[in-house]
Amino acid sequence: MSAPKISVIMPTYNSESFLRESIDSILNQTFKDFELIIINDNSTDGSLKLIKKFQKIDKRIKLINNKINIGPAGARNKGLKIAKGKYIAILDSDDVSHTKRFEVQYNYLEKNPHIFLVGSSAIYIDENGKEIRRFRKYNDYKMLAWRLPKSCSIIHSCVMFRNTGKFWYNEEFKYAHDYNFFLDILDKRKNLTNLPQFLIKYRVHPDSISGAKKKEQEGFANAIKERHKSLRSKTNFFSKIKYLPKLILFYLMTFKEKR
Repeated sequence: MSAPKISVIMPTYNSESFLRESIDSILNQTFKDFELIIINDNSTDGSLKLIKKFQKIDKRIKLINNKINIGPAGARNKGLKIAKGKYIAILDSDDVSHTKRFEVQYNYLEKNPHIFLVGSSAIYIDENGKEIRRFRKYNDYKMLAWRLPKSCSIIHSCVMFRNTGKFWYNEEFKYAHDYNFFLDILDKRKNLTNLPQFLIKYRVHPDSISGAKKKEQEGFANAIKERHKSLRSKTNFFSKIKYLPKLILFYLMTFKEKR
Protein backbone atom coordinates (compact mmCIF):
# COMPACT_ATOMS: atom_id res chain seq x y z
CA MET A 1 0.00 0.00 0.00
CA SER A 2 1.42 3.41 -1.01
CA ALA A 3 2.15 6.11 1.56
CA PRO A 4 -0.53 8.79 2.03
CA LYS A 5 0.08 12.27 0.69
CA ILE A 6 -0.66 13.87 4.10
CA SER A 7 -0.15 12.71 7.68
CA VAL A 8 -2.42 14.56 10.12
CA ILE A 9 -1.16 14.74 13.71
CA MET A 10 -3.74 15.35 16.43
CA PRO A 11 -2.75 15.10 20.11
CA THR A 12 -5.62 15.03 22.58
CA TYR A 13 -5.98 15.25 26.33
CA ASN A 14 -9.46 15.30 27.89
CA SER A 15 -11.01 16.95 24.82
CA GLU A 16 -14.05 14.69 24.56
CA SER A 17 -16.42 17.69 24.34
CA PHE A 18 -14.82 18.93 21.11
CA LEU A 19 -13.05 15.85 19.75
CA ARG A 20 -15.91 14.52 17.60
CA GLU A 21 -16.22 17.80 15.69
CA SER A 22 -12.46 17.99 15.17
CA ILE A 23 -12.20 14.43 13.84
CA ASP A 24 -15.26 14.92 11.60
CA SER A 25 -13.65 18.02 10.09
CA ILE A 26 -10.69 15.87 9.02
CA LEU A 27 -12.66 12.90 7.74
CA ASN A 28 -14.91 15.22 5.69
CA GLN A 29 -12.03 16.84 3.77
CA THR A 30 -12.36 17.09 0.00
CA PHE A 31 -8.76 15.83 -0.17
CA LYS A 32 -8.99 12.15 0.82
CA ASP A 33 -5.42 10.81 0.62
CA PHE A 34 -4.31 11.13 4.25
CA GLU A 35 -3.73 9.26 7.48
CA LEU A 36 -4.97 10.67 10.79
CA ILE A 37 -2.62 9.97 13.69
CA ILE A 38 -4.36 10.66 17.01
CA ILE A 39 -2.20 10.62 20.13
CA ASN A 40 -4.34 10.11 23.23
CA ASP A 41 -2.16 11.59 25.97
CA ASN A 42 -3.54 9.54 28.88
CA SER A 43 -6.97 11.20 28.87
CA THR A 44 -9.22 10.49 31.85
CA ASP A 45 -12.50 11.31 30.07
CA GLY A 46 -14.17 9.42 27.24
CA SER A 47 -11.70 10.51 24.53
CA LEU A 48 -10.12 7.08 24.05
CA LYS A 49 -13.48 5.35 23.68
CA LEU A 50 -14.58 7.92 21.11
CA ILE A 51 -11.37 7.56 19.08
CA LYS A 52 -11.77 3.77 18.97
CA LYS A 53 -15.33 4.19 17.65
CA PHE A 54 -14.05 6.37 14.82
CA GLN A 55 -11.24 3.88 14.16
CA LYS A 56 -13.77 1.15 13.43
CA ILE A 57 -15.45 3.39 10.86
CA ASP A 58 -12.35 4.76 9.12
CA LYS A 59 -9.13 2.77 8.69
CA ARG A 60 -7.12 5.93 7.98
CA ILE A 61 -7.11 6.62 11.72
CA LYS A 62 -4.00 5.49 13.62
CA LEU A 63 -4.09 5.56 17.42
CA ILE A 64 -1.18 6.09 19.79
CA ASN A 65 -2.39 5.60 23.37
CA ASN A 66 0.02 7.02 25.95
CA LYS A 67 0.01 5.28 29.33
CA ILE A 68 1.37 8.44 30.96
CA ASN A 69 0.80 12.08 30.08
CA ILE A 70 3.82 13.50 28.24
CA GLY A 71 2.41 16.83 27.06
CA PRO A 72 1.58 18.11 23.57
CA ALA A 73 5.16 18.52 22.32
CA GLY A 74 6.10 14.94 23.20
CA ALA A 75 2.81 13.67 21.79
CA ARG A 76 3.40 15.46 18.49
CA ASN A 77 6.92 14.02 18.28
CA LYS A 78 5.47 10.53 18.66
CA GLY A 79 3.18 11.26 15.74
CA LEU A 80 6.05 12.62 13.63
CA LYS A 81 8.06 9.42 14.17
CA ILE A 82 5.44 7.23 12.48
CA ALA A 83 4.10 9.74 9.92
CA LYS A 84 4.42 8.43 6.34
CA GLY A 85 2.96 11.37 4.43
CA LYS A 86 4.81 13.71 2.10
CA TYR A 87 3.33 16.55 4.16
CA ILE A 88 2.45 16.91 7.84
CA ALA A 89 -0.78 18.67 8.85
CA ILE A 90 -1.52 19.72 12.42
CA LEU A 91 -4.90 20.06 14.08
CA ASP A 92 -5.58 20.43 17.79
CA SER A 93 -8.40 18.30 19.14
CA ASP A 94 -10.64 21.27 19.98
CA ASP A 95 -10.32 23.07 16.63
CA VAL A 96 -12.15 22.60 13.32
CA SER A 97 -10.71 22.50 9.79
CA HIS A 98 -12.49 23.88 6.74
CA THR A 99 -13.48 21.04 4.40
CA LYS A 100 -11.14 22.30 1.66
CA ARG A 101 -8.19 23.04 3.94
CA PHE A 102 -6.03 20.09 2.85
CA GLU A 103 -6.87 20.57 -0.83
CA VAL A 104 -5.87 24.24 -0.71
CA GLN A 105 -2.68 23.78 1.35
CA TYR A 106 -1.51 20.67 -0.50
CA ASN A 107 -1.89 22.37 -3.90
CA TYR A 108 -0.10 25.46 -2.62
CA LEU A 109 2.93 23.52 -1.36
CA GLU A 110 3.07 21.49 -4.57
CA LYS A 111 3.21 24.69 -6.63
CA ASN A 112 5.56 26.60 -4.30
CA PRO A 113 8.64 24.48 -3.55
CA HIS A 114 10.40 27.46 -1.93
CA ILE A 115 7.85 27.40 0.93
CA PHE A 116 8.47 24.86 3.70
CA LEU A 117 5.46 25.52 5.94
CA VAL A 118 2.10 27.15 5.36
CA GLY A 119 -0.62 28.25 7.76
CA SER A 120 -3.78 30.30 7.19
CA SER A 121 -6.05 32.96 8.57
CA ALA A 122 -8.52 31.84 11.25
CA ILE A 123 -11.99 32.30 12.66
CA TYR A 124 -11.88 32.37 16.46
CA ILE A 125 -14.81 30.58 18.14
CA ASP A 126 -15.88 30.04 21.74
CA GLU A 127 -16.60 26.73 23.50
CA ASN A 128 -20.07 26.65 21.90
CA GLY A 129 -18.77 27.20 18.38
CA LYS A 130 -19.95 30.82 18.20
CA GLU A 131 -17.71 33.14 16.19
CA ILE A 132 -15.78 35.62 18.36
CA ARG A 133 -13.71 37.36 15.68
CA ARG A 134 -11.64 36.76 12.57
CA PHE A 135 -7.89 36.99 12.49
CA ARG A 136 -6.10 37.64 9.21
CA LYS A 137 -2.48 36.42 9.11
CA TYR A 138 0.44 37.76 7.09
CA ASN A 139 0.68 36.01 3.71
CA ASP A 140 4.03 37.47 2.64
CA TYR A 141 6.81 35.05 3.62
CA LYS A 142 9.48 37.76 3.69
CA MET A 143 7.40 39.96 5.97
CA LEU A 144 6.63 36.96 8.14
CA ALA A 145 10.36 36.27 8.51
CA TRP A 146 10.69 39.80 9.88
CA ARG A 147 7.73 39.62 12.28
CA LEU A 148 8.03 36.05 13.55
CA PRO A 149 11.03 36.61 15.88
CA LYS A 150 9.02 39.38 17.58
CA SER A 151 5.66 37.63 17.88
CA CYS A 152 4.13 34.32 16.86
CA SER A 153 2.36 35.13 13.60
CA ILE A 154 1.25 31.59 12.72
CA ILE A 155 -1.60 29.56 14.21
CA HIS A 156 -0.11 26.15 14.90
CA SER A 157 -3.34 24.21 14.59
CA CYS A 158 -3.69 25.02 10.88
CA VAL A 159 -0.16 24.44 9.56
CA MET A 160 1.00 22.02 6.89
CA PHE A 161 4.70 21.43 6.26
CA ARG A 162 7.09 19.18 4.38
CA ASN A 163 7.92 15.88 6.07
CA THR A 164 11.73 15.93 5.93
CA GLY A 165 12.33 14.26 9.29
CA LYS A 166 14.67 17.09 10.29
CA PHE A 167 12.44 19.18 12.55
CA TRP A 168 11.10 18.16 15.97
CA TYR A 169 9.32 19.86 18.83
CA ASN A 170 11.51 20.91 21.76
CA GLU A 171 9.78 19.37 24.77
CA GLU A 172 11.47 21.81 27.18
CA PHE A 173 9.15 24.58 25.98
CA LYS A 174 5.96 23.17 27.44
CA TYR A 175 3.47 25.90 26.53
CA ALA A 176 5.11 27.51 23.48
CA HIS A 177 6.73 24.59 21.67
CA ASP A 178 4.98 25.58 18.44
CA TYR A 179 6.59 29.05 18.47
CA ASN A 180 10.02 27.53 19.01
CA PHE A 181 9.31 25.03 16.21
CA PHE A 182 8.59 27.87 13.76
CA LEU A 183 11.73 29.77 14.75
CA ASP A 184 13.85 26.61 14.45
CA ILE A 185 12.58 26.28 10.87
CA LEU A 186 13.26 29.95 10.15
CA ASP A 187 16.73 29.60 11.67
CA LYS A 188 17.51 26.92 9.07
CA ARG A 189 16.66 29.38 6.27
CA LYS A 190 13.35 27.76 5.43
CA ASN A 191 10.40 29.91 4.34
CA LEU A 192 7.11 30.00 6.24
CA THR A 193 3.94 31.79 5.21
CA ASN A 194 0.18 31.94 5.64
CA LEU A 195 -2.65 31.75 3.15
CA PRO A 196 -5.28 34.52 3.29
CA GLN A 197 -8.17 32.04 3.36
CA PHE A 198 -9.85 31.30 6.69
CA LEU A 199 -9.13 27.55 6.77
CA ILE A 200 -9.63 26.87 10.46
CA LYS A 201 -11.96 27.59 13.35
CA TYR A 202 -9.67 28.15 16.33
CA ARG A 203 -11.43 27.48 19.62
CA VAL A 204 -10.83 29.72 22.63
CA HIS A 205 -12.17 28.36 25.91
CA PRO A 206 -11.25 28.44 29.63
CA ASP A 207 -9.39 25.10 29.52
CA SER A 208 -7.24 25.89 26.48
CA ILE A 209 -3.55 26.68 27.01
CA SER A 210 -4.00 30.21 25.66
CA GLY A 211 -6.70 30.69 28.29
CA ALA A 212 -5.70 28.68 31.38
CA LYS A 213 -1.91 28.97 31.00
CA LYS A 214 -1.56 32.38 29.38
CA LYS A 215 1.10 33.74 31.78
CA GLU A 216 3.18 30.57 31.60
CA GLN A 217 2.88 30.60 27.81
CA GLU A 218 4.12 34.20 27.67
CA GLY A 219 7.09 33.27 29.89
CA PHE A 220 8.12 30.44 27.58
CA ALA A 221 7.61 32.69 24.52
CA ASN A 222 9.97 35.31 25.97
CA ALA A 223 12.60 32.64 26.62
CA ILE A 224 12.23 31.42 23.02
CA LYS A 225 12.63 34.96 21.65
CA GLU A 226 15.87 35.27 23.61
CA ARG A 227 17.05 31.90 22.29
CA HIS A 228 16.50 33.04 18.71
CA LYS A 229 17.44 36.72 19.13
CA SER A 230 19.97 36.52 16.28
CA LEU A 231 17.03 36.28 13.85
CA ARG A 232 15.87 39.80 14.67
CA SER A 233 18.84 41.45 12.96
CA LYS A 234 18.44 39.63 9.62
CA THR A 235 15.97 42.14 8.14
CA ASN A 236 17.59 45.31 6.85
CA PHE A 237 16.26 48.85 7.31
CA PHE A 238 14.91 49.22 3.76
CA SER A 239 12.97 45.96 4.03
CA LYS A 240 11.36 47.17 7.25
CA ILE A 241 10.24 50.36 5.52
CA LYS A 242 8.81 48.26 2.70
CA TYR A 243 6.88 45.92 5.02
CA LEU A 244 5.53 48.57 7.40
CA PRO A 245 2.63 49.73 5.15
CA LYS A 246 1.62 46.09 4.62
CA LEU A 247 1.72 45.53 8.36
CA ILE A 248 -0.53 48.52 8.99
CA LEU A 249 -2.96 47.26 6.32
CA PHE A 250 -3.19 43.86 8.00
CA TYR A 251 -3.89 45.50 11.37
CA LEU A 252 -6.65 47.64 9.84
CA MET A 253 -8.24 44.66 8.11
CA THR A 254 -8.10 42.59 11.29
CA PHE A 255 -9.53 45.45 13.37
CA LYS A 256 -12.45 45.74 10.95
CA GLU A 257 -13.07 41.97 11.11
CA LYS A 258 -12.97 42.00 14.93
CA ARG A 259 -15.74 44.61 14.89
